[in-house]
Amino acid sequence: MSTFSSLLQVLTNPAHLRSLLSFNSKGYLDDIGWFKAFDSKSPVDRDGNPIPWVTYSFIDFIKDRLNKAHTVFEFGSGNSTYFYAKYAGVVVSVEHDKEWFDKIEQSGKKPENSELIYTELVRGGDYCQMPGKLQEKFDIIIVDGRDRVNCCKQAVDALSETGVVVLDDSERADYKEGVDFLVAKGFKHLPFSGISPGLFYRKSTSVFYKPANCLGI
Repeated sequence: MSTFSSLLQVLTNPAHLRSLLSFNSKGYLDDIGWFKAFDSKSPVDRDGNPIPWVTYSFIDFIKDRLNKAHTVFEFGSGNSTYFYAKYAGVVVSVEHDKEWFDKIEQSGKKPENSELIYTELVRGGDYCQMPGKLQEKFDIIIVDGRDRVNCCKQAVDALSETGVVVLDDSERADYKEGVDFLVAKGFKHLPFSGISPGLFYRKSTSVFYKPANCLGI
């Protein structure tokens, strides 16, 4: 069901509309800052702090398991960079959007424990290969940018011995090849489904892990 269809279904049902509007001052949607994110058109919590554009269930899961001993690599950058830098020791992000890259670099607000790398987007090229090119091992690799199937494939060799891969929008058919690849490599698949900041549809953010993993799963 599309976002428009979902909203239309609510707006044409008075009981549903009253229930939804009541959450503007109390309840789950207010508690998690969904209205704040919807109004600002950006992923933030109820206090305006940056959070990733992933499912709230995943955010609840990961924020209590990250620590300063963890190194994080993320495909794509933004509010997620600030969020992961708050909890992890090091965050390295690769970004294909030059305008967005320059905006973050010149803002003067980039976390000191983060590094942002600009790379042109060529499918199967340097963008997806970046974690391996750095010749480092990462505890957590977040696949939330472009070329996600190739990013999943390249992530495996850049993981630490206890590393995990996180794939956002893992429910999409376009990314099934990436999901199947990770499962075939021996990773267990743990999806976190639900809504995300300011968005009105169901999606999934998945963690792929092995028995010995850095998140204590």
